[in-house]
Amino acid sequence: MKALVKFSEGREGMGIQEVNVPIPKDNELLVKVIAAGICGTDIHLMKDEYTYCPPVILGHEYTGNVVKIGEKVKGFEIGDQIISLTAAVTCGKCHYCRQGLLMMCNERRSLGSGVNGAMAEYLVIPADLAFKVPDNVSGNDVMAIAEPLACVIRAVIEQSYLKAGDVVLVSGPGTIGQLAIVLAKMQGAYIIVSGTPQDKERLLMAKEMGADAIATDMEELKRIVSEVTADGVDVAFECAGVLESMNTCIEMLKKKGNLSQVGLFGKPIPVNMDKILYKELKLTVSYATERTSWEILLQLAGQGKLDKVQQLISKRLPLQEWEKAFDMFLNKEGYKIYLIP
Repeated sequence: MKALVKFSEGREGMGIQEVNVPIPKDNELLVKVIAAGICGTDIHLMKDEYTYCPPVILGHEYTGNVVKIGEKVKGFEIGDQIISLTAAVTCGKCHYCRQGLLMMCNERRSLGSGVNGAMAEYLVIPADLAFKVPDNVSGNDVMAIAEPLACVIRAVIEQSYLKAGDVVLVSGPGTIGQLAIVLAKMQGAYIIVSGTPQDKERLLMAKEMGADAIATDMEELKRIVSEVTADGVDVAFECAGVLESMNTCIEMLKKKGNLSQVGLFGKPIPVNMDKILYKELKLTVSYATERTSWEILLQLAGQGKLDKVQQLISKRLPLQEWEKAFDMFLNKEGYKIYLIP
């Protein structure tokens, strides 16, 4: 089968290779990949900014159909469309594993970095990490967006203090920001989205996703916030992974508000902790997903509440055109880009 393999350093250490179709163990599923999404983590892997075990097939955002079932697997049938957690290998014994917090396991190895991932024609996944896709969203590739969506569910629904009626700032109108809008709107929030003058099209998309107001600069943002609340926003989701965005969130939050870091900065940044202290801000963070995040996702998808996310699938390209797809991602051309094996 063909697969996008990271075998050495740099971009030149990546390429399409012919590899063997994996053989599922007794507890695993063999899955034919329908689509695999490109994530910022894949870019970090390309640049050797993220730990990986070469040679490894990239990709952890995917959906696919079960084509072979391990002998000890129950609850799945050939043809089932699935999505899955990404923590493919964990110790199963530590304090975190016993609580079901697989991403916290010190021995965790994830799809697309620690073990072979989804940018290939086939992959294997432990059956206890897989979920059947609800019938109303099956038969297509939409649910390849499930992993980033589950990440934002963890941040917005599980970890933050957001409640109905809150005024919310979403800083950064990229894919993660757009998903945060959809989920915060479900929670009954009034949503303000901030970006830059270069984000004009993305801010228009934010309106389609459910934003109540948009701003392209700090002065406009201050004016909008002052019109809807006297003290500042209740919750700010930092979704850009940029220092200026974090400073904006801190500035716009009311005292006792909730600062939620969703974006990854990829490097240390200087933050005014005293201002966080003076305001007594509640800082919440989220690292990827846990099983509960996926269970919420499946409920929402089954109820038809995630239909808007289809608009975020900007491009589908053959796996062989991975370089073009990665360049589009780097150049912020659209939102979610799928590779089709």
